[in-house]
Amino acid sequence: MLRETRANLVRFSQMADTKANILLSISSVLLTISLTKVTDPAFTLSVTVLVAFLLVTIFFALITVIPNFRVFRRKKRSTKDPDYNPLFFGDYVDTPYVEYAGHLEEIMNDSDRTYEAMIKEIYYAGIYLQKTKYNVLKYGYTFFFIGLIASTAIYFVRNFS
Repeated sequence: MLRETRANLVRFSQMADTKANILLSISSVLLTISLTKVTDPAFTLSVTVLVAFLLVTIFFALITVIPNFRVFRRKKRSTKDPDYNPLFFGDYVDTPYVEYAGHLEEIMNDSDRTYEAMIKEIYYAGIYLQKTKYNVLKYGYTFFFIGLIASTAIYFVRNFS
């Protein structure tokens, strides 16, 4: 069950990346095509609105696929922290190898702690996936659709009313 749940999380992460890449590609192509019409008076306002929304969409799509980075050095995690996850590289990257290996050996010698570590990894991976990739992806698609609808409505109101 744990292995299948972890595999599902990996698949969900790959799906989010694929969706973000599709959104990025479509938005970039539409942006390129739209910019060729920005000087045409019949399209200027609608293209400007569409371009603004497409740029925001591209931003959200990029945020979805780029690795999480921090401007300031993050707090060093200790193997003693209650929410320390020995299976997540973001937690152990600053831990000296000897400390990490000793801690992992302790966990692996106790089957209850091994399962606890695996469950913790699944839990935090799911939270990360939902709070970063899927929430940001939702905003990207929302801006994409609002931009298409708004620019189309503006074009029809300005040119056919």
